[in-house]
Amino acid sequence: MAALTADQHTNRFGTPGNASQPINLPVKANSTVYRGSVAITRSGYMVPATTPQSTDLVWGLVGQAGPGSINGSPGIVGGTTDGAVNVEVDTGSFWLNSGTGSDAIVAANIGATCYLMNETTVGLTSSGNSRPVAGIVLAVAGTNYPVVAPIQSGQVAVKLGNAQSTGAPQ
Repeated sequence: MAALTADQHTNRFGTPGNASQPINLPVKANSTVYRGSVAITRSGYMVPATTPQSTDLVWGLVGQAGPGSINGSPGIVGGTTDGAVNVEVDTGSFWLNSGTGSDAIVAANIGATCYLMNETTVGLTSSGNSRPVAGIVLAVAGTNYPVVAPIQSGQVAVKLGNAQSTGAPQ
């Protein structure tokens, strides 16, 4: 799948509550993150999840520009210095695309850890420990959960967040 070039709509799984409050995170200088893509930080700054690394922290989905930033055209662009722009990240559980082949997620994988492959896709394997933990598989559309538009068959509900360091969502 090619890298995102525009914002996209990603559907929430379940009902948001106190455990899914948005958080603000600083964006890496000159990086562009898109609304609806999985939000990751590397070295403390938001970066696009086009090629996630095993040490990245997964927080949720990119929501909108943070306080003091214009919530305008496609994407949220970091300023000329790290942290000059913040982004609001929606935490909780969301429907994402499933990987294919050995990364395909099926109903038998509910409760299993899944790994971030790109901005909108999770897989069952860590690919030799090169991918970060995305979260926990909660449901598979069309198998143990009904396919109701806009959810598509084969999409997976994932409770996003990993606990690779203190302060990361769990």
